[in-house]
Amino acid sequence: MKVSEDDLARLVRSIWETQLGLELEEVEAASLDEALAAWDTVTFGVRFSGNFEGTLIQRCSRRVALLAAAAAFAKSDKQLGASDARDAIAELAHMTAGNLKTKFAGHNVVSLPNAINPQREHGEVAARVGFLLHGEPLVVMLVE
Repeated sequence: MKVSEDDLARLVRSIWETQLGLELEEVEAASLDEALAAWDTVTFGVRFSGNFEGTLIQRCSRRVALLAAAAAFAKSDKQLGASDARDAIAELAHMTAGNLKTKFAGHNVVSLPNAINPQREHGEVAARVGFLLHGEPLVVMLVE
C-alpha cells in the first residue's frame, strides 16, 4: 500500500497531539526548505526492511525538538539539554515508523532511530509533509 501525504500528515499530527499535547500547524513542506537549511536542526531516520524498503526521516529545528522533549518529559525546555531533544525526536520518529509499518503489506521490520544526514538519503520521496510548531519547522518524509 502507498502512504499518501494526507495519511502521513494525519499520523504525525495524531502522535504529536496524543503523546505530547502539541498541536502542529500543517504547511507546505517545500516552503520549509530554506528555514531548515538556515536553522540548527535535529534529524533522525528509521529504516524499513522486508516487503517495504525505505526510510522515514524526521527533521526539525532544535527548538521544536526541545519543545517536544519538554512535553514528553514534563519539564521546562530550560531544564533540558541537547540529548533530551535528540531522544524525544528519535522516539517520535520511531513511533511514526511503527505506525506506518502496519500500513505496508507483508512482513516489515523497523530499525532503531539513528541520527542521519538528510542530504545523504537517496531514493524516491513517497510522501513529504511539513509543519510549524511555534513558528519553527518540522518536516517528515518517507523515502523509498
